[in-house]
Amino acid sequence: MAVNIHNVRFISSKGNLPAPSGGIITLVAYFTYYFTETVDLTGDRFVCGENTTILGFSSENSRIKSTGLSAGTALVTSEWSLSLRNIGIEHGTALDLDANANQSLSWFGINFDGCATVGTIKNYSNIIMSDCAFVNSQGLTFDGTIATIGFINTIFDNRTSGTSIIIPATATITRRIRIIYSAFISLAGETALNISTSASIPSEGYILDTINFSGGGTYTTGVQYDDNKSLFVNCKGVNNSGNIGQYYMTGNATATTIGSINVFVKAAGTTTAGSFIEKFTHTDNRLTYNGAFTGFYKVTAIVTLTSGNNNVVQLRVGVNGTTAISSTSQATTSGAGKSENVTCGDIVSLSTNDYIEIFAANTTGANNITVSEINVILERLN
Repeated sequence: MAVNIHNVRFISSKGNLPAPSGGIITLVAYFTYYFTETVDLTGDRFVCGENTTILGFSSENSRIKSTGLSAGTALVTSEWSLSLRNIGIEHGTALDLDANANQSLSWFGINFDGCATVGTIKNYSNIIMSDCAFVNSQGLTFDGTIATIGFINTIFDNRTSGTSIIIPATATITRRIRIIYSAFISLAGETALNISTSASIPSEGYILDTINFSGGGTYTTGVQYDDNKSLFVNCKGVNNSGNIGQYYMTGNATATTIGSINVFVKAAGTTTAGSFIEKFTHTDNRLTYNGAFTGFYKVTAIVTLTSGNNNVVQLRVGVNGTTAISSTSQATTSGAGKSENVTCGDIVSLSTNDYIEIFAANTTGANNITVSEINVILERLN
């Protein structure tokens, strides 16, 4: 298919660009601007048209800068979809992009070099950056409503006292922010990721996968690895996320009321959450799954109980109030009524808002059971 050369312009100097007006060079909608070397806009800046494309041979020898432009004024402004490939950007403030939900950004091989503030990207649908580099640059802020933010094979070499990526409390991420196979270099006094705990992010929608953090600075602040919003896997330098829950109870004297023989009743008593709970919420004798992905979990319950003399008691794991016969364990209390230790367990499938509990039944008679101690551990298998 023939190329319409009228929509492609090769740029080796500022003179090849549209004439500036009031310090603004307006790039034409649906045009492709191919930079063949470093071009200095000498105090002017770009305002991009609809679906403008900016290309270069490589981010090392095809670069854009603007000597004389205020460091606080963004070099590139747009409210449209913008495609960038193999280009370097050098300026105090690189970006001011504010669009609507129908616009997207697809960038490859972009270098931000020496940017005191990379800038703000706001109200775009999808933002994907691959094989990019932030060199001595900081302050990329995502704000407004954004569906997906994605980085792959990108290096973030922070600036003194700076923060590489910021998602403020006013941001709403409707799908995910996902950074994979990338690296952050943040020295002392610098921060890699500042994701506000008040930002709206779906459960397990803040994804860090195979990320290397180095330099000794602050790697994550705000939302942490154990938040329900987070899914950190195979990362170096920070804790990775888990899907695990625990609760326990000691010295309980509250009896579980057994109204009928062979009927399982949720064990009564006040339980305490363990030290490690991720993707679960604890209430008395219950762990509720808050994660986003359905998975298989191993449940283990160690119980100490009493129920009179020579009573046969059983334990089961319950999911959403229904006990599983596969989890049944049994013990017989002694003739002296001393405490007995019983262990039960199961493998269960849990989806968002599913919960597990431990139930007890008396197969001898309608005699109450007192669970004095309990230790329940729930851990993901896949």
